[in-house]
Formats: sequence, structure tokens, C-alpha cells
Amino acid sequence: MKKLALLALVLFALPLAMFGAPKYRIGAAMKDLSDQFVKNIADAVNARAAQLPEVALIMADARGDVNTQLSQVENFVAQHVDAVILNAQDAAGLGSAVDLCNQAGIPIIECNTLTTNTNYTVYVGSDDVDAGKIQGEFVAKLLNGQGNIVILHGPMGQSGEIKRRQGLQIALLDKYPGVHVLAEQTANWKRDQAMSITEDWLQRFPNVNVICAQNDDMAMGALAAVEAAGKLGKIAVVGVDAIPDALQAIKSGKMACTVFQDSRGQGAGAVDVALKLAKGGTSPKEVMIPFQLVTKANVDNFIGKNSN
Repeated sequence: MKKLALLALVLFALPLAMFGAPKYRIGAAMKDLSDQFVKNIADAVNARAAQLPEVALIMADARGDVNTQLSQVENFVAQHVDAVILNAQDAAGLGSAVDLCNQAGIPIIECNTLTTNTNYTVYVGSDDVDAGKIQGEFVAKLLNGQGNIVILHGPMGQSGEIKRRQGLQIALLDKYPGVHVLAEQTANWKRDQAMSITEDWLQRFPNVNVICAQNDDMAMGALAAVEAAGKLGKIAVVGVDAIPDALQAIKSGKMACTVFQDSRGQGAGAVDVALKLAKGGTSPKEVMIPFQLVTKANVDNFIGKNSN
């Protein structure tokens, strides 16, 4: 009996990692899980981490607040996590989070959004300028280079908002002087805000032809306003992300296009890179996942891809 008790004590005292317990802790700081696409990324992060027994994931939701997200990263650093995944709420405001991780010697992987502080370890995501270009090229063809648009922005200062606007400028507004911007305003990636803004625009601008939304949640809000005003088929709505609601709206002919952004690839890829770096490995500075245009002609190829 004494031998059995001693054996049990020894086994209890052995490191838990020998029995498959997680060895590497990864903190994931998400900007706002009320945003459908961000939630899709977070779901992919969770799913990939669950497939890796050596990973313990700690996820935090900043709910769209820069200071909250910075505090969450500070907490990760204080907990001495092995890597941080940052889905930054603000390009400039989260630059100090990069410095905090670097000072602590913790790899920081920026996912989907970028900071202006380029000292992050790796970026896993897509080039948002390309999303704006793809959207702009589609609108140029739709309007034959002549017409009026309004633009729904994401939160001002966020990398996706900045770069998607740049891409639209390059592919549409710089090339086609016959295309005019009647108004542009942030709806903060939010469906309800976009609907309210669009309702106002439809009253003020009866000659608008296309609503360019920088993400699909805002596109769906705009589409609801267009439909309520009885202007389906008269005003085109375009978005970015290829969330399930948008894909169904395109399939039904209510929405003109979206731009597919791979939430699964970005979320799972960020976890894989974080684990590799936590183990002391290396990665290219950028792991890029391309955008793709989605229209009624090819929408069936994308249904289900951004659902987790």
C-alpha cells in the first residue's frame, strides 16, 4: 500500500505537460465580436486551437474600444503568454501594444487588421487595398464609368477602413471622373448604423446609383433601407467579407457583389503562426490570403466558406 501511495504522489507531482496538458499559452485580442466577420475569425481561432492539445487559448473581446484592447494586451503580457494574436481596433491606437509585446519578448501576430507600428512579428490576413480595388473595378463596370455613389466607412482610423478607401480611390475614382461621391460616412462596421445613415441618404440623394459599403454588415443595413424604400433594382449595394447573409442576398439578386475574405484561413493561420513562433520557429513577415470577387455568377462557390 505504501508503494502505491508513493507512486500516486510521484505521478501527481510530474509536470502536467507530460500528460498532454497545454504547453503554450496564446492570447487572442479581438476588436469586436459583435462584428460578424470578426466573430467568424474568432470562431476559426477557437476551432484551430481546440485541434492543438499543446495550445491553451485565452481570448478577449475589446467590444470596439481601443483602451480596453490595450489593457487586454497588457494583461496577456503580465500573464507571460507565449504569443499574442492582435486583431487591432485602431491602427495608430494599438501601436503601443506592439511595443509592449516586443519589450517582453513575446511574438505578436497581427490578424486581419494592421497597426501603424510595423514592428509586429507577423501579419496574417489580406491586403485591404485589394478589397477596395476589387469593389471599385466592379462598380466601374456596373456604372460604365458614369454615376453617383455613397460610401459607408468602417471605424475611422482602422486599417481596413483606410486601405479599402484607398483601393476604391485607385480603381474607381481616380480612373473614372464621371463617377461622383455624393456622401461618405462611418457606420463603424454596424448594420443598424448603416441602415439609419442610408435612410437619410435616400432622402437627400434621389440620384444615388451605388452604395459602397466597406463591410457586409453595413451592406446588409444599407440593403434593408433600400428595400424598405422600394428601390431594389434601382440602387446597387456592394460590400466586403462574404458573410452568409450577404451571400444569400447576392444569390437572391438583392445585392450586387461582395469581396470574399477568408475568415477561416486568417483565424487558423494566425494560430498556426503563433504556435510556431512560441516554439522558437520563424515565419515570413506577411502571410497573405487573397481577396476574391463574389457575384451572382459564382456565389455558390463561396456559400459556407465563412461559416464556422
